[in-house]
Amino acid sequence: MRNNQPVTQKEYPVRDDVVIVSHTDLQGRITYANEDFCDYVGMPREELLGKSHNVIRHPDMPPEAFRDLWETVRTGHVWQGIVKNRRSDGDHYWVKATVAPCPMARAT
Repeated sequence: MRNNQPVTQKEYPVRDDVVIVSHTDLQGRITYANEDFCDYVGMPREELLGKSHNVIRHPDMPPEAFRDLWETVRTGHVWQGIVKNRRSDGDHYWVKATVAPCPMARAT
């Protein structure tokens, strides 16, 4: 499991008018990132595309949360939860994440 470092104790608050969106492939690599996602992660889109989504994983997040997320999505259901993400500078931000499977991308 990736343990992204360094981390700070500084929260980067998410504004109410922001919608953070990313898409991943079945291997968890980022295939799409909207401008808000890039801004909050602190990385340009070109640098994010193709990287594992766990590049933003904060080490405070328990592995069980992501096991539950992937188990839920693999069974074709939507997962929701509160996630602490890590910015590229080590700060963090909190999101209410909604993860939905894409029927066109399901493994056969």
